Amino acid sequence: MPRAASPPSRRRPGLEQDQLVAAALELLQAQGVDGISTRQLAERLGVKSPALYWHVRNKDELLGLVADAICANMALPSSELSFRARLENIAWEYRRVLIGYRDATRLFAELPPTGPHRIALYEAAVGAFRDNGFALPEAIAMATFYRNYLLGMISEECRQSQPARARPTVALGIELAHLGEAAGSYPNLRDAAGLLAQIEPKALFGLGLKVLLDGMACRIDELRRLVAAEGHLE
Repeated sequence: MPRAASPPSRRRPGLEQDQLVAAALELLQAQGVDGISTRQLAERLGVKSPALYWHVRNKDELLGLVADAICANMALPSSELSFRARLENIAWEYRRVLIGYRDATRLFAELPPTGPHRIALYEAAVGAFRDNGFALPEAIAMATFYRNYLLGMISEECRQSQPARARPTVALGIELAHLGEAAGSYPNLRDAAGLLAQIEPKALFGLGLKVLLDGMACRIDELRRLVAAEGHLE
């Protein structure tokens, strides 16, 4: 009895999904998220637009693959590192990779964390919290909060890096310098015009990261005290 025919593959001969993603990354760098269209992508690949749908169902799926390909460039920390070292590693890798791709922060903010590399990143963050005393619900909440902080800071840094935009601290410093005697109405800032202009985004990111991790370390200490108190009561 002859075997039943296998169901047709969604893959189209001559075009691989990794080629599609690579071409979409090139378009992202050249034109940003809004510049990625099936027409331009097909032209870049030398195929007709319908051929793309053998590999992706729609633009959202394509952008999800692009975001995951960007995330693939991040090195995840070893679980043998300390809590703080693991989260510092994630933070600086997140920043290093995302500032290297145009509109990457927008992709990561607008698209859910799908794909093996983005899921692995989330797994690493949640694991850092679970391995240090956080129950699963709080570990997920803390990892989500951490991700939102990092993404917000990096998004703002990328926005400020555009040539037409001055950093807010620089713009404020210039405005205060122009106020002259009227700057006396702002006693906490009037002597800080020069200092405001000197604040660098990378240093600000590092300072915020330190403060955030200090707070998380305090939460770990609190959890340990609670566990010790419960053990004492028993």
